[in-house]
Amino acid sequence: MGGSLAAFGRSVAAALRPSTAPWAVGPALWAIGTAALIAGAGVLFGELQLVGLAYLGAACAFVFLARGFYRARWWAWVAQAVGGAVGISVGAQLWPGSGVGQVLVAGIAGAVSGMVGGTGPSGPAFGMMLSIGVAFGQFGGSSLPWWQQAVWYLVGTTVSAVSVLAPWAFHRDKPERRAQAAVYFAAADLCAAVGTDEAGPARGRLAAASAVARAARDRREADLVAFAAATLYAQGRPVPDAAVAAIRQAGEQIWHAVAVSVSFSEADAGADPGLVELADALSPQPERPGTVTAETAGVSALVRAATSRTGLANGLRIGLCMAVATALTVAMRQSTHSFWLPLTTAVIVRPEFASVFVRTVNRIFGTLVGALVATAVLAVLSPGLPLVVATALALGFVVSSVPKLYGLVVIGITTSALLSQSIGQRDPVAPTLRLLDTFIGAAVAIVFGYLLWPEARRFPAYAQLSGALAVAHSYLDEAVKPAAQRRHWQSVRADAYRLAHQVRATAEAAALEPPPVSSLALRVIPASIELEDAVDAITAVGSAVDAGHEPAALIDDVCRRLQDLDRTAVALR
Repeated sequence: MGGSLAAFGRSVAAALRPSTAPWAVGPALWAIGTAALIAGAGVLFGELQLVGLAYLGAACAFVFLARGFYRARWWAWVAQAVGGAVGISVGAQLWPGSGVGQVLVAGIAGAVSGMVGGTGPSGPAFGMMLSIGVAFGQFGGSSLPWWQQAVWYLVGTTVSAVSVLAPWAFHRDKPERRAQAAVYFAAADLCAAVGTDEAGPARGRLAAASAVARAARDRREADLVAFAAATLYAQGRPVPDAAVAAIRQAGEQIWHAVAVSVSFSEADAGADPGLVELADALSPQPERPGTVTAETAGVSALVRAATSRTGLANGLRIGLCMAVATALTVAMRQSTHSFWLPLTTAVIVRPEFASVFVRTVNRIFGTLVGALVATAVLAVLSPGLPLVVATALALGFVVSSVPKLYGLVVIGITTSALLSQSIGQRDPVAPTLRLLDTFIGAAVAIVFGYLLWPEARRFPAYAQLSGALAVAHSYLDEAVKPAAQRRHWQSVRADAYRLAHQVRATAEAAALEPPPVSSLALRVIPASIELEDAVDAITAVGSAVDAGHEPAALIDDVCRRLQDLDRTAVALR
């Protein structure tokens, strides 16, 4: 028992550990100004119900506008705006006052939410806000017609979008350019660390930088530099200082929007396959193929993703949880409980973001701290403009902490929501009620979305590792061919790297879970690191073939490593 409790405590502590990502200061400042504008308008004009809906729209939008490239933020904003407005409209119109009808609507909306969540980067934004919107339409207590509720929600979300996305007009490619520069800097660090104990961590940082830049357009040169660095890492020989300096110089030039022009060329490579590849990547017109840019998914592809086994399972899981949460809210028959209970369930059961366990720990922690903060603020500040300022600051904290930890986000959301309810008139019992609703909603998520859900506590290590290994074998088959005969080189290379990194990321995330999931994840992590190294070695094989070298020894080494990983995957069944 003591060991289990200790393991559970370690999982809780790990789930609450903030990331090393920087705070989103810029978007947070815009959020503070927007929140102050909306809440202040409510105080001045006395239209607190209208402003409350606008504030809900702004607060929800800012969560999805805090990070990512501007194009990705735009589509996330569109998705959450449509999801929220549709959800509010459906929840307010269909069977109001009918408990059975409300449960049915919430369950169907939850199922759609889960199925849509896996269709693309913006799918979770639409899905989550659809469920939240339905909950608000059913239990938000607004006396406005459904269409006015949707319109004022859209007003608030539009104001927030304008404030955050306005810089896009002046810095259209700046975030993407700097993400690509970060790949160069990480590649230089890796090359400088080859042959030392720092090489492994440096390789991980390059993988992380490449994953961020993957969403950028026109990233071919950054991809080629990353592949060249991977080859040099796999070769294991010290990289000349001139090559490292050239990579850093190219990164600085990209950072400052200057055309890349460095002195390192193929003449400096000395017939080393990795250095030859690097010289080509740093040249004004690289000859090697980069990564194929993924085409925008069509309607048929989206439908296939939504109706896949994973999509249907997520839909059933979220639909069940939302139906139970709505049934409990209906059973309470108390307007004071509002929509916070189903909202809590809706934001916890989102497998695209993190596991139910991790989201629950963060949700309860954030709500508890946020309720305490709101209680303290309400004890010293009077309704009106003082609470407007406090509410705006709380929303700013929400946005600034999005890259850090979901629990910190919840602290800000809870504080901001509770304070906004008291801008017109103090509601001293609201923190207690919201805390109770959070515990009930979290309990629903834990019981029906975690404990009773068959797949929730299983780590699909074998399936993921085996799938990544199959692609790695295909990548090796391509690498040993002459360049002119590689018909699937770009796509299989991209898949090999993507799946290898995905196995590692999944295992590292699963290590936060309680046993037995974390125990299995800790066994998978070393294998995933070895798989990443094997994929780099395959890249080195391709570079050796391109340079006209005899890669037999390299091929034998890669085959041995892949065979060892195949045996590991079987052992993890």
